[in-house]
Amino acid sequence: MSLEMLESEEATKTIKRIRFGVFSPHEIRKYSVVEVREPDTYDEDGTPITSGLMDERLGTLEPRAKCKTCGNTAAKCPGHFGHIELSTPIIHVGFVKYIHEFLNIFCRECGRILLREEEIEKYREKIAAYKAEVGDEPKHIYEEIKSEAKKATICPHCMKRKNPVEFNKPTNFFEHLEDGSLRPLDPATIRARLELINDKDFELLGYSPSAIRPEWMVLTVLPVPPVCVRPSIILESGIRSEDDLTHKLVDII
Repeated sequence: MSLEMLESEEATKTIKRIRFGVFSPHEIRKYSVVEVREPDTYDEDGTPITSGLMDERLGTLEPRAKCKTCGNTAAKCPGHFGHIELSTPIIHVGFVKYIHEFLNIFCRECGRILLREEEIEKYREKIAAYKAEVGDEPKHIYEEIKSEAKKATICPHCMKRKNPVEFNKPTNFFEHLEDGSLRPLDPATIRARLELINDKDFELLGYSPSAIRPEWMVLTVLPVPPVCVRPSIILESGIRSEDDLTHKLVDII
């Protein structure tokens, strides 16, 4: 290979778009190097506890120590993720707005979007036409679809009555029942309802089911960041102090 080729500034690839998604539980486990089960960090000798939050497979902070996953020292080890298996589903606070939206526009019984088949087909045609003409995502059409679906009182697919869902911060959801009372919805129930949503209807809102599914917004497994993201520090007194993120992970375990 010539030096001219190496110094060339000519673009070899052009980025057309970036697609963001949400990790599935399977992906979180796939990229994890260890299941963290112990809330402790170091033993009495200062050695990281196996399956603890500072497990040596998550990376290393000591200059001469080698990572037990990649074999590199702290200077070259990028750090590795672990995971915590949650004993009960937990709503991701960053997605509460979307979860609330989904619970009000998809049927609680059959999981279909609350629009008639002819309306669904009409919107599919509008979306396809807009993409062909403009070459961009028709966000205004997605908003129109959500607005129309929210108006429904009965599911046109299974004829089940819609129970409007109310949201109270930070992660509390309540369902309005027919007798006027409110029923709290726990994360497990919410996740079960989101699992019912079919891919075709979900695509109607501009989502790509291969990159994101609504039930992934309710966590069943939690990523544990590498130790380099939350390093321990040694205080002047010689006492080791852990990062705030590590303390929070201890609370979760």
